Amino acid sequence: MILLLLGLSPAQAQEVEAGGFVEANLRLGLSCQVVPYFGDCPWLDLHDFAVAGGHVEARQGDRAAAKLALDARLHGPSGVAWLEDAGDPDTQQPVSLKVHDAWVGLYDLGLDGLDLVVGARKLNWGVASGFHPVDVVNPYDLEDPSSFGERLAIPLLSAEFHRGPVRAEVHLAPWHVPAWLPADGVDLMSDGEEMLEELDTGADGVEVRSIESRVEREPDRLAEVSVGGRLSYASPVGDFALSVYRGRDSLPQVEGEVRITGFSTDNQKVDLGIPIAYPRLTQVGVEWLGELPWMLTGWVEAALVMPAATEVTFSPSQLQSLERLGTIEEVPDPLPTVVTQDGRPYGRWVVGLDRGFGPVYVNLQWLHGFPTERQRQDLGDYGVLALRWSLRPAAALSAQVLTDARGALGTVRVDWLHADVVESWAGVTYGVAPADSSLHPFGGISHVGVGTRLRF
Repeated sequence: MILLLLGLSPAQAQEVEAGGFVEANLRLGLSCQVVPYFGDCPWLDLHDFAVAGGHVEARQGDRAAAKLALDARLHGPSGVAWLEDAGDPDTQQPVSLKVHDAWVGLYDLGLDGLDLVVGARKLNWGVASGFHPVDVVNPYDLEDPSSFGERLAIPLLSAEFHRGPVRAEVHLAPWHVPAWLPADGVDLMSDGEEMLEELDTGADGVEVRSIESRVEREPDRLAEVSVGGRLSYASPVGDFALSVYRGRDSLPQVEGEVRITGFSTDNQKVDLGIPIAYPRLTQVGVEWLGELPWMLTGWVEAALVMPAATEVTFSPSQLQSLERLGTIEEVPDPLPTVVTQDGRPYGRWVVGLDRGFGPVYVNLQWLHGFPTERQRQDLGDYGVLALRWSLRPAAALSAQVLTDARGALGTVRVDWLHADVVESWAGVTYGVAPADSSLHPFGGISHVGVGTRLRF
């Protein structure tokens, strides 16, 4: 049945490879008063408490292939809010399905080295470790908020040509797929309080009871197709690549008109809807990865981002309604506006080195521009240090710290192999940073955790 879904009959498939896994993870959040009582700490739900997945890949010689890989995830605590919810299986056992691959590839299509790949897949552009400024075709997968190197598979139409050390590829994404934002622990979007203070309407003493984020996105149509291309060359002095992308940002941005939502009989209390959009951007990226003296490996990955300008303002008609209600004295002229993205081009980059020293592996990187920073004046510099020590063939100790000199997000973890088939881990992640640092929201992902996975 799987082979038929992939477009190949059992008779046609010369090679079939399949496998699967089952894993379980449990994390106790540390964004609480842990002294003197750990019982006040909440469980952290990253949608991976119990996961079962698998893959199957079929190949017809060197001319065609297809792959399907997905997993089902049982989330953490149930979402029962009303007694009626206790009878709803989707609430009691919330489950999500994540597709990693679902594609068909045709190779040497009319010309040696010309391939056509259609379906959902990840491109994985970039040569750095963990942070990839050039990797923008696939949206961020922030189900685990500390993993900015993860991407979502999306539907793509791809043409790829390779000849010797040269490889060229062009990809079309028919429709925009937003980033998968964290479900728990980290809120990457502002709650709007500071922005509303900047949007001074003269409504002194008015209480904002709730703020809702309202997504305003363009309809899926031919004009909204995203396009990405990459040219790479494996030379004697390293691997080089040049990439171009034109499409929409996968991370949301505040843009549009703030509106009053709901209904209230008290003109000193309002509910507001904050408009959210995914602005257009054009990006040019360059990459280099190569060997350096003293057995070092080095890399440079940089992107020039040319974003659309975005701003937020109040709806004129609703301000007139507030004036009639007496909530404000008069409609401000000009209307209050806050620029959320000024549209000026800016650069992001990662420069890194790594080397092994016997059982110890060291990785050091300089990151300019955190993924959530979207304007030139907001870009910061960060140091990333990662260490891995192979204690024995079946166990390893690893540590990583990301810091901007004012705050840090660090992880220490032990991995071990049990009975040669079960991979287990235990670790702690902790973040602390001032409120004006891009690392501040990640304090909410601080946790201790354990997990295990059996592959088959």
